[in-house]
Amino acid sequence: MTQAPPSDLIASATVVLLRDGLDGPEVFLVRRHAESGFMANATVFPGGKVDQADDGAAADGLDAAACAARLGGLEPRAARALHIAAVRELHEESHILLARDRAGRLPNEAEVAEIDARLEALRDGHRLAGADYHRVLAEAQLTPALDLLVPFAHWVTPSAQQRRFDTWFFAAALPPQQRAALDIHETTAAGWSTPRAALQEHAAGGEIHLPPPTQHTLHRFAGLGTSSRQVLGALALAGPGPRIQPHHVKEPPDGPAIVLPDDPAHPEHEAWIAQYAKPARRHRFALVAGRFVYQD
Repeated sequence: MTQAPPSDLIASATVVLLRDGLDGPEVFLVRRHAESGFMANATVFPGGKVDQADDGAAADGLDAAACAARLGGLEPRAARALHIAAVRELHEESHILLARDRAGRLPNEAEVAEIDARLEALRDGHRLAGADYHRVLAEAQLTPALDLLVPFAHWVTPSAQQRRFDTWFFAAALPPQQRAALDIHETTAAGWSTPRAALQEHAAGGEIHLPPPTQHTLHRFAGLGTSSRQVLGALALAGPGPRIQPHHVKEPPDGPAIVLPDDPAHPEHEAWIAQYAKPARRHRFALVAGRFVYQD
């Protein structure tokens, strides 16, 4: 089975931000704007597409070859740009900045707020040019810290969708002197939740409405440890794994559902099993009361 994604896919990065809560590790979730061109009103992790300015922007912690090695041998420049995009998108959608100054220190909340104010003045409506973003960071003598990101998954939008994304998922710990907050330009709600609580609210038809990749990630995180450090360690050890492309099943007895390649209803199931061995369980999302809910 080839791992080369189709050429029409849009390269993008998503970041799961982690912190320790009273009931265990928590993740930062945002609700996409109702007018978003992709996954409108969905509750997801911060993220977005790679900008042209991400390719070649200054960065620290990992060189292009190291970024490529972490992403399964992806072309080095593309791998580096994905890491940089992850830092930028996390900052834009959560106000968390994974960047170091010349002394190796991450900015505190007040310093991030000052940078945010400078970026806000450069917006054209709700849009912020990638080149402007990287220029402001450079002027503040801050460099994206790529080694603070842990890649753990690789998803491709189903072929039935008009806009398709080739998305790498990263995880990162909340910096100790920063605070995540709502981005009013691309999201309408944001907050922290344990993975189990978010999944329960989604299944119950609550305000949290999770697309399959987000649900799959939350189920995985729920069993990885009792602290964010344990979760990040487990993800780093496992690596990103193979590319996952969900498939829509519309007809009974398997539909309506969204299935992953380890499900027999997926058209690539046999090739997947031949390459990655028989899975312990199948993964699918069945349509229940108007929303897809994880089942195994």
